[in-house]
Amino acid sequence: MDKLNKNHNKLIKDALREDMPNGDITTILTISNKEKIFAQVTSKEQGVLCGIELSKKVFLAVDSKLKIKTKFKDGNKIKKNQTIMSIFGKKSSILKAERTALNFLGFATGISTKTNRLALKIKKFKTKVCCTRKTIPNLRDLQKYAVILGGGTNNRMNLSEEIFIKDNHLASSNNIASLIKKVIQKNKSKKIITVEVDTLTQLKEIKDLKIDRILFDNMNPSQIKAGIKILSKKIQTEASGNINEKNIISYAKSGVQRISMGALTHTISNFDFSLEINK
Repeated sequence: MDKLNKNHNKLIKDALREDMPNGDITTILTISNKEKIFAQVTSKEQGVLCGIELSKKVFLAVDSKLKIKTKFKDGNKIKKNQTIMSIFGKKSSILKAERTALNFLGFATGISTKTNRLALKIKKFKTKVCCTRKTIPNLRDLQKYAVILGGGTNNRMNLSEEIFIKDNHLASSNNIASLIKKVIQKNKSKKIITVEVDTLTQLKEIKDLKIDRILFDNMNPSQIKAGIKILSKKIQTEASGNINEKNIISYAKSGVQRISMGALTHTISNFDFSLEINK
């Protein structure tokens, strides 16, 4: 969250510039700059709130004199028709900030709510749901923050954080085990090493190497279960590929410790919020 806070100002500035590069011409022509109102942001469904502070900062970036009260914090469960935020101040300022603020709020809450729903489905199996790097450019910090608030786990944040050897890294090698041994030797900084496998044959070639995590890629639950049996308990396990809300339980039953899903961040249902002016 600290990193996200540091990026707030630029994120908000860029978003507001995108929405009104030359001002809000409709509001300028229809609303008195002196008129003040009360407005409320209301939830239209139930879920896990995320982005409330970011949304608040959008309003204040437009007009620092707005008076804002928030009744919930990020990570709180919210219900349908609950007031999330109350705002008092210039009507023109509130209208200028409205869409950008709600876009951030609905986007982030949509991710945290979806993550929470999936995390609860597999909780009893002690399996974690993880996001991937399949994020919208420049919004990764916000998206991964939303996943955490929903009860999920972040996979690596970026290419510099962990060593993740995938099929394309291994494509030109005739000896997978030899290549991975070289990586282990060169890993002076002791970064986490994950190796992706798509067959049990591949797994058997590397199962005794000093790696931290095996990712079963596009393998079915029975294959994953068989693979877990031949691995040391010291090696963490993860499954990925074609896993969705309908089949996630069958994968969790395999005993895998983590399930990574790009859909947490690349296929998003916006959470519905509305801003209503009190008359």
